[in-house]
Amino acid sequence: MTIQWSRFSGKLPILVTLVVLICAPAQLQAKVYKYKKDGVWHFTDDPAQVPPQYLSEEPVQSTRNRAPESAPTRRLLADYPASNQIERAAVATVAVEGAAGYGSGFFITSQGHIITNKHVVRPVMTTTAKQDKYFADTQAKIKEISKRLEQEALRLEKAEHSLRRMEEITAKQTDPTIKQAYKAQYEEDMATYRSWKSDYQQRKERFEAEKAKFREQYRQYNYRKSVAGLSRTFTIYLADRKRLYVRLEAISKRHDLALLKLDGYLTPFLKSASSYSISQGDPVYAIGNPVKLHNSVTSGVFSGYEGGYLQTNAQIYPGNSGGPLVDSQGRVLGVNTFKRLTRKFEGLGFAIPIEVVWQDFSTYLPPNPGGGN
Repeated sequence: MTIQWSRFSGKLPILVTLVVLICAPAQLQAKVYKYKKDGVWHFTDDPAQVPPQYLSEEPVQSTRNRAPESAPTRRLLADYPASNQIERAAVATVAVEGAAGYGSGFFITSQGHIITNKHVVRPVMTTTAKQDKYFADTQAKIKEISKRLEQEALRLEKAEHSLRRMEEITAKQTDPTIKQAYKAQYEEDMATYRSWKSDYQQRKERFEAEKAKFREQYRQYNYRKSVAGLSRTFTIYLADRKRLYVRLEAISKRHDLALLKLDGYLTPFLKSASSYSISQGDPVYAIGNPVKLHNSVTSGVFSGYEGGYLQTNAQIYPGNSGGPLVDSQGRVLGVNTFKRLTRKFEGLGFAIPIEVVWQDFSTYLPPNPGGGN
């Protein structure tokens, strides 16, 4: 059949438009069917071309028009109450638990990136050396005490043997006066022996109990030390005490910093403030989980800079490590890292500036967001 194009030339754009409008929905919604014949896979979007015996084959979803996978939509702590900026910052702070210990951390992006200290997720070599020395010294002391107890047990055995000999000698005495004197001495020595033996047994029982406790402590220490260097997953606790699991994303080579990642959630996060935007005397707040207290806040003032750290008199306790140091607007200035004790004073706290975090983990983090929850 030959078409006279001249008759349709004026209507061609309309026809093309109609064809596109009619065919486009079918094309977008078309399914691709697959069937295997003679060992060869065949694909078609027309079910009429599929042999009847293969119509049971499942259609293959076309990838050409497939929508991209959606980003996580589960939002954490969206309705958690917070009446001021500091409480909002506390909502973005988490407790971090791992084989190396217990500390704090905070969300720095809405994609679930968490900043904490490296020593929270990895054992510190200096601390490990001190602990190794403690266990070695304690084992040497246990060995020495065990040797002393063994020697004392031999002396008790000799004393018991002497008492039996004295009892035999006393029984053989025929002179009543001498026999009475031997008997009195025997009873006095027996009382001393029984008191000594009772005291020895109590001391030995306490020693054995302490030794067993030490051995269990040493076993757990060795286990934690061996696991801490290999662990890639950790537990976090949110402000509402919900427990979730995160993975280790990166560790800083130069600073006491680690980056963790929580997948599958939109998370609250802290807006970063320039650590150079504060002045001496400005109020700052340290947020964390000291001694497993939940989201505790301590306040102080910014004292100045020392050795690349932010210095503050805000109290930083064990467990605060990795938590944020924030300003009065709840913006994070740095990462609480350690405290230095001073004579007759609580001590000074030190935080790694937040700029260091963005520099060290620039290849893992998205561009610095302009705001936070």
